[in-house]
Amino acid sequence: MKSHALAAACSAVILLSGCAAKKEEAAPPAEPPKPAVDVAAEEQAIRTRSGEWMNYMNAQDAASLAGIYAPDAMSVYDGNVTKGGDAIQSGIASELAANPKAVFSWTSDAVHVAESGDLAYETGSISVDLDGADGKKPATSGAFVTVWQKVDGSWRVVADAGTENAKKPK
Repeated sequence: MKSHALAAACSAVILLSGCAAKKEEAAPPAEPPKPAVDVAAEEQAIRTRSGEWMNYMNAQDAASLAGIYAPDAMSVYDGNVTKGGDAIQSGIASELAANPKAVFSWTSDAVHVAESGDLAYETGSISVDLDGADGKKPATSGAFVTVWQKVDGSWRVVADAGTENAKKPK
């Protein structure tokens, strides 16, 4: 009888050991790796988007600017702070209406895209001639930094800041 009890106990231990080992083997599979972001392609997409933005400004197309700014965007230029994509678009529309000959030009010096591929910043220089090339007032120049975020698959501005270069004393 003792031998039957010992055999039953050994069988139970072996059976339970086998079940425990199977549970360890049945662990869920690891998540597949996320696809790598093509940072160079995203950088080019931002440069293209920035060029579209400049074209909208020079075409006085304030309606198209709605697609450039994120709803919660912020703009800071020479001490003027505007919050919200709609408010920024409205302010630009007023500026364009007041300066119908205005010419805007900017150059992207650098675009840095996060490895995640959903956030980037652009730096560069800007020139604004409010009365156009044939106007009497000289163009002003300055620098800018723009923060871009991928929103619903499209690059949109979430923060834009710039300033005029300091005027040299005469």
